[in-house]
Formats: sequence, structure tokens, C-alpha cells
Amino acid sequence: MKKLTYIATVALLAAMMLVSCGKEPANENPTDEHPFDFTYETIDNTSWQGTYNTYINSPYGGSYPLVMEWTVDFNGNNKGLVYLHIESPAISPIDEEMVMTHYDYHGDNTGTFDYNTYHLSFVIDGLNRTMVADSLRLGLELDDSGRLTYFGGKTTLRQTR
Repeated sequence: MKKLTYIATVALLAAMMLVSCGKEPANENPTDEHPFDFTYETIDNTSWQGTYNTYINSPYGGSYPLVMEWTVDFNGNNKGLVYLHIESPAISPIDEEMVMTHYDYHGDNTGTFDYNTYHLSFVIDGLNRTMVADSLRLGLELDDSGRLTYFGGKTTLRQTR
């Protein structure tokens, strides 16, 4: 019986030591939670890719998925390129390369860029290396009317370079 009591006491002491060792000291300074600054100094020579999924209504009836694969390249000198690949069972694949006529990076993970006639804003999440562009889009002529239907919208892009 003494041996069983001794073993139980040793086990209890060991458990108490494990519990007390597992506690981490409270963070005295909450601003030290993320000691690294995830703000980009520049976005020159970076590349970002993302996908926007939507649907296209066929003039002959039916709704089909439409996938827009975007690549945005900031090449320096406030210029760049925007690439777009579109896939859908309703239309032939489309590949577009559009000149980014200007971009401004504000130094605080925000900025703007222009391609075609579009002016967009973006916000970068430096920790996750993602960029959200407020409205990547392109107008497509779906019939012979000459009218454009616009596809796209808020798109999350991941940094690839």
C-alpha cells in the first residue's frame, strides 16, 4: 500500500511540473507580437497571379463557367504588363496582353495602376504575399451588336516573383 501511495504521489508531482512548464509568460509588450515589418519598400520587378471565377450567359441559352487567369507584372519605371487568359465552354479561349501605362505605389502596401481604360486600386497583405485588386476586368463582345459585356471584379493575386 505504501508503494502505491508513493507512486501516486510521484505521478501527481510529475503532472504538476508538466502543467507549470507548459505555461508561456504573458507578452508584456503587445506591439512585439509581429517584430517584422511586412510593408514592401517597392513593388518594382514583382509579379502577381490570381483567378477570377464567374459565369457567362450564352446568347443561345444556358450559363457556363468563365475563368479569368490574371498576371500583373510591375516592371519598374512605373510601367508594367497585365496578362489575361480566359477559358469557358461558351467561347474560344482568349489571351490578352495589355500594357500597364502607369502605376503608383504609396509605400504603405497600397497603390493604383492603369491598363486599357481601367484605373484600379490595390492593397497588399505583406505577411501572406497577396494583393487584392479592386476590379480587374475586361469587356467582351459576345454577339454582333458591338456591345461589350464586362467580366471580372475584385481579385486576389499571389506574388510569384
